[in-house]
Amino acid sequence: MKPNRIYYIDNVKVLLTCMVVAHHAGQAYGATGGVWLVNDMNKADFLKPFFFINAAYMMGLYFFISGYFMMFTLERKNVQAFMADRLKRLGIPLLFFCFAIFLPLHYALSDKQQSLFYFFIDLYYNKPPLAFGHLWFVASLLVYTFLYLTVNAVTNKLPQYKFRVWYPFVYIILLAVVTAFAREYYAIDVWRTWLVPVEVSHIPQYLSMFWLGTIFYRQQWLAYLQGYMAIMYGALALVATLLLLLQPAWLPQHVLSEALLEACMCVGISVGLMAVFKKWCNSTHRWIRLLSENAYGIYLFHLLIVIAWQMAFVGVAMNGTLKFALVTVLSIASALGVSHLLRRIKFIRTII
Repeated sequence: MKPNRIYYIDNVKVLLTCMVVAHHAGQAYGATGGVWLVNDMNKADFLKPFFFINAAYMMGLYFFISGYFMMFTLERKNVQAFMADRLKRLGIPLLFFCFAIFLPLHYALSDKQQSLFYFFIDLYYNKPPLAFGHLWFVASLLVYTFLYLTVNAVTNKLPQYKFRVWYPFVYIILLAVVTAFAREYYAIDVWRTWLVPVEVSHIPQYLSMFWLGTIFYRQQWLAYLQGYMAIMYGALALVATLLLLLQPAWLPQHVLSEALLEACMCVGISVGLMAVFKKWCNSTHRWIRLLSENAYGIYLFHLLIVIAWQMAFVGVAMNGTLKFALVTVLSIASALGVSHLLRRIKFIRTII
């Protein structure tokens, strides 16, 4: 019988949530390939590799955990009740932030030569990251959930297999090939609206990691994670990261080699983190529980809070690294406070 709480996965989720906040907190102080409202003159050079490493694994692992916990919930609810819950927990925040926050915000910042309706259509189709903001993840998760429920008969019929340490290496090859194919047509940071906003170059990782989360749950493969895997896969991630950052002359400058090394980073960091947390962080305490209970709320509310803190520090005589650290800590604390207070309202607590 599976336990009601799996502390080390909860703890990884808390870490990822804090890393998402930190990633956005750094946008004002580092070289980002995306669009950001605040551009502080004080920069921190280390943020470029920080963004690079985060992009290789962070949201993929988030999707993996989401897929894993989806299966946990599906075992306790019928499909109709599950989908009603998904539509409430994912759909309501998505609609609220899209139409009550991001649309009026961007419309107010625009030249207002279009009506609000046509402005939204233009935003939705031509500037997809702005239409949904950071809730692109929530939108994608909703789509992935529908896809899974539509074709889950395939994974339901899989026999039980014992986890082999080489399985992730097969996944690395497959992910690299599919990612390289996608990037022949869509570069990193190129977004399209395919029902929901998507960064096409990362769809192979996000969708497959979500699906792997469901497989790991059904096969109970997390039970095979051992401490030595943290070292082995951590070393793989480190080597791949150094090669991508340093770009030695002998490394082929080809989209496939880049995709292969990024896949190594994704799998190495993800498996390494899970193994580390299972071995050494498989417990909880009051503050970790509080962060875990509010992880979704922190994710939902943090973006506007981060921007507010970044704006508060514009013009302050302080180096970029210190500003980044302060904005990160203050944003996590503020988002936690907002989520905790809102979750005192019974209806909101059923959503976040």
